[in-house]
Amino acid sequence: MSFTGDLEHLPIVDVIQLLNATRKSGVLGVRGRKGESRLVFRDGYIISASHLNNTLRIGQVLVERGAITEDNLERALEEQSKAGSKRKPLIGTLLEMGLVEEKDAYAGLQSLIEMTIVEILTWKRGTFVLDPGPELAADGYQYCPRDISREISIDTQGVLMDSLRIFDEKMRDGELSLEDDAEEEPEITEDDLGLADLDQMERRIPGVFVSLDDRPTESVHAAKEIAAKEPEINPVRRLNEVIAALPRLRSAPEVAQAQLGYVGDIFERALTLVVRQGETIAEKGIGIKTSRVAGVVPVPGIRIPIAESSFLRETVESGCLYCGSEYDEAFKKYLLDRIGAPAAEKILLLPVRSSGKTIFLTYADFGSRPEREIPVELLNMLAAQTGQALENLSRRRHRQKETGTDHAG
Repeated sequence: MSFTGDLEHLPIVDVIQLLNATRKSGVLGVRGRKGESRLVFRDGYIISASHLNNTLRIGQVLVERGAITEDNLERALEEQSKAGSKRKPLIGTLLEMGLVEEKDAYAGLQSLIEMTIVEILTWKRGTFVLDPGPELAADGYQYCPRDISREISIDTQGVLMDSLRIFDEKMRDGELSLEDDAEEEPEITEDDLGLADLDQMERRIPGVFVSLDDRPTESVHAAKEIAAKEPEINPVRRLNEVIAALPRLRSAPEVAQAQLGYVGDIFERALTLVVRQGETIAEKGIGIKTSRVAGVVPVPGIRIPIAESSFLRETVESGCLYCGSEYDEAFKKYLLDRIGAPAAEKILLLPVRSSGKTIFLTYADFGSRPEREIPVELLNMLAAQTGQALENLSRRRHRQKETGTDHAG
């Protein structure tokens, strides 16, 4: 199960110590304004790192430390590329070729991990996700060779203390600066989300969000590919595909549709409910009053007054995922009676929050099919990443307005 959170509520030092104390394994992705860094854990020990600065890779770190030469790095990279499916992590290739001493490999890895942690310590805001998938560490930076006898794991508490010391020294010497508290996150407005003229849009086009189908841009195709894809055997791998594609999307409707597609892989029916002015408005759905083979289609005419449903209001206000069979009569009247009650009573409401408020919810149920296991942690992870994608879109739009590069379409 994934472990997710916000750096404002749980600082990175506490996260690392918790993973070390509980002997967790997985890839810890930490995302902030500048980008994303990763730390890879095995049984609580840090075994690799990926700095948000792509030039800070283990090979380059070893070159800069004088542990290997540029020529030897190129030899190892060439050997690695020839290995095909038997390809090993770069540092493992260097060790097997005898191009680096183990003590130098250890020191280089520790240096990379320290630089990664020090960078994250400067962030005031951000989110983190521990994905427990055993095969998720990119072999470009991983130092956990599975096919050789030697494996180096960095002492977590030791490297954390060294990182804090380096951080304090760099702050003292003026070599680092914290994120500016005065730089407030821009609030996401209806205009940012394409909802300013929602009523007019709903009359003009059957759907709450502005339809972009008549403009076949790359990002629209990306959203369609995500939503239309058949369910994967591995839900973690499928989630990684969706999250990796989110930065390619260029509007809130596309982001919402990406989440809808993933939820639709798990459930028989899924529906996007946009939160606006005291009500939620149905936008697009999968398997709602139509066959699933039709894919994502508009679902006009369904509105649920938030004030009349304490169940819906609590979900919108809390921003917490709901998965169960306890819902009130108003929710049943305005939604379930309209689309037909599912055979299995359990439903899902997955809210997406951005800038402190719920922007939309994804509703889902199993339709006529029997109930199955629901990956709640993966869904929570998806909602967090979707909310982050909306905030990134908002910041991008604000920057475009400030620089005069905002263009319709």
